[in-house]
Amino acid sequence: MGTVCSEVTVCRSDEVEDGRITSVDVEGVSLILTRKDGVISCLSGKCTHYGAPLQRGALGSSTVVCPWHGACFNLKTGDIEDYPGVSSLIKYDVVERNGKVYISKGILDPGVERRERYSGSRHVDSQETIVVVGGGAAGHNALETFRSEGFDGKLILITEEDSLPYDRPKLSKQLNADPTKIQLRSQNWFNESSIEVHCNTKIERVVPDKNIVMTDKGECIRYDKLLFATGGSPRKLQVPGNDLEGVHILRTPKDANRIFEQSQNTNLVIVGGSFIGMEVAAALVGSCEKVTVIDRSKVSFQSAFGEQVGLIIQKMHHDNGVTFEMEAEVQEILGVNGKVTGVRLQSGKLLDCNLVLLGIGVIPNTKPFQEVPEFLDEKGLIQVDEFMNTNIRNIFAAGDIVKFPLLPYNREQHNIGHWGLAMYMGKIAALNMMDRRVPASTVPFFWSVQFGKSIRFAGILKDYDSVQIDESENSFLAVYSRKGTVQGVATLGRDPVAAYFKKFISEGNNLAEEAALDHLNEIR
Repeated sequence: MGTVCSEVTVCRSDEVEDGRITSVDVEGVSLILTRKDGVISCLSGKCTHYGAPLQRGALGSSTVVCPWHGACFNLKTGDIEDYPGVSSLIKYDVVERNGKVYISKGILDPGVERRERYSGSRHVDSQETIVVVGGGAAGHNALETFRSEGFDGKLILITEEDSLPYDRPKLSKQLNADPTKIQLRSQNWFNESSIEVHCNTKIERVVPDKNIVMTDKGECIRYDKLLFATGGSPRKLQVPGNDLEGVHILRTPKDANRIFEQSQNTNLVIVGGSFIGMEVAAALVGSCEKVTVIDRSKVSFQSAFGEQVGLIIQKMHHDNGVTFEMEAEVQEILGVNGKVTGVRLQSGKLLDCNLVLLGIGVIPNTKPFQEVPEFLDEKGLIQVDEFMNTNIRNIFAAGDIVKFPLLPYNREQHNIGHWGLAMYMGKIAALNMMDRRVPASTVPFFWSVQFGKSIRFAGILKDYDSVQIDESENSFLAVYSRKGTVQGVATLGRDPVAAYFKKFISEGNNLAEEAALDHLNEIR
């Protein structure tokens, strides 16, 4: 169980400076210490998401930001406040005396590096029923928030998938992942949290005036409040042969496992140079005979990052054996006896292959609201306010299916499909469904892992008119600006610059374009 300690020496007082993160190791436990207004705080030292060392993170006025994926933890409590991740840091009580720092009344255990926001049984006392539709990032984190914040009513999770919520971003990087090993929480957690789970269940229709959702199994489930967080479905390619055996989309663990099993020593064609497609290319090029990416753009990621950064990433793929067909589109998918044998481009070129992955974007899963007047926009998105509330008082929405005001960017309307952002929206929705009136105010952050290298982005890319790039052999920093003000940064090998930028903008600052590269290159 570790060492129960009334008082353990951590370091000298003068080693903990204002505005810096001090990292120490005590009895095999990694800790970070910070000082603000003369008061020292001590927390467990690894991010609860994937274990990033937080001493390399960005220190804010009240939080520390993970250098890898942008999760934010409160310096005083250790609570996770922005995501990804589901757990908080451990907080240790601090005593400063005679020039030394001690932690007291804590348990030091190298095997315990996180604190759960909610653990233990929850007895349902209230008659209020909240239904959460969608078992992704937003839906799951809403459930975590309801229980950790004391909601004692009935919670129902409805998901089309056959498994409990899982860490979806891993699927495109680790296609042979065991779904039971990437679950966010175990079945026992759901049982102890008194959460009723309906897997393999699709919502056919939402009837707001009756406060019910109708399922494909003929059930009518009543709610007092509803959170809709269904995410998107991969687009299908509307060409002949799209239904042949060997044509795949990637959405679930079963999809990923099937692609992995069929990819060994075969020719794989990936349609679309999306993040999912490029991550799969990086993951499988070593085991496939050949991997070819078909992209309508001139350069990979051109629409996301611009031509210069796109060329850097595309070269990384070229150097590792991925081939490209750029400025190309599919005319048809060919097959024999119902199985894929090739892809013909509109140019007439034929690509031999046994496996095709479609990575051409997603469409919002919002059909159940099609009969609700003035609820969906022309793209099928749901408009919400900063509290994740729709134009129907007791219906909230979060994640990839919403258009929302991004407060740090002058309330610009955005639709952003990032995992960590969806988790944050789920928290905000849950708080406001409990009448807390907490607005969503965050800076988007996402990452992509390709060939063991992590590309990170913080901010937004919408309507940028200028990009500055500082590139070295194994790293780059790209700064995207609009009308002289930096909107976002992309990095490779420049941690913690992206985390710092997220913190910087979240705290109400602006960064001028002309000073940006010098300013950000000083962050180490």
